Amino acid sequence: MSLFGAPTTSYDHVTGLANDPRPFPSEGEVEHLGHALMTEILDTFGKDAMEDYASMIAHCIIGGIHAAQQRIEREYDRATNELTGLHREFDGSEVKDSQIQDATDRSRVFEAVAVVLETFRRSAERTYEVQTGDVWTPYRGSTSNRLTTFAVMEAGETLRRKRQHAQKGAEPTAKYVVFRGVQAANTQADAERIFAALDYAKAQCPDMQLACTGNLGSEKIAMMWAKNNNIIVHKSDFSKAAGRRAPFVANDTLLNLKPVMVFYMPTPVNPLNERDAEASGIVLNVAQKAAERGILTFKVAAAAKIAA
Repeated sequence: MSLFGAPTTSYDHVTGLANDPRPFPSEGEVEHLGHALMTEILDTFGKDAMEDYASMIAHCIIGGIHAAQQRIEREYDRATNELTGLHREFDGSEVKDSQIQDATDRSRVFEAVAVVLETFRRSAERTYEVQTGDVWTPYRGSTSNRLTTFAVMEAGETLRRKRQHAQKGAEPTAKYVVFRGVQAANTQADAERIFAALDYAKAQCPDMQLACTGNLGSEKIAMMWAKNNNIIVHKSDFSKAAGRRAPFVANDTLLNLKPVMVFYMPTPVNPLNERDAEASGIVLNVAQKAAERGILTFKVAAAAKIAA
């Protein structure tokens, strides 16, 4: 199971359109590079005297890749503007036709390079988020997502979900999948198990929306998966007024959404101590209540498969 979820065909589609005799690196190669680079940075600087600065260094590395992507995208925008002007002025002559073809080739190459850099950045970004529990964001502006744009163009269902997301609200008839898990589940092994579970949920319910509390550890990883898969997230925050019962009240709030499935992770895949090895009563609570209501309930366990 790849840390980054199911591969997309958009990468091959975009790089395949570029008119360059030299091949582009494969999507897997670029993803591996981003993952290996960020892992090495965090392993090297995330200890001893450099520990306090590891996050800053990682942010700057990802930001540098993002800056390169933005520069290429500006070139792409200029090429497409030129192409638009040539189409407007087209007179049927061979000269104009040749100019249009050249501009088309340039724009497709810039698009392909931008997609390669986006894939590189996203791979490093996801590795950083999974290994640190922190979410990378650019210092200014926002990140574009050309791969998602192509997927949207090719899939009407994805376009519908993006419209829902833009409305910043969930439909009353939304199909929710609840995920509840422990904070201690925050390693790559945990991420792979969580991604596999949610990939299964999405396969069963393509128009799902994820519901969780957004707690640290496993639920942050679940939200990263949702972000990577363009899934709307409904977050049920803890109510301070509920005091010690706040986590249980959050469980009830999630179940009141009438989810189609509930996934729960009561322990990490590889517990580091006896405390982590003991199943969380809060997480077991949501599983018990879901089962009592007749909701399909799945345990995200240490085994290679999802145990029901």
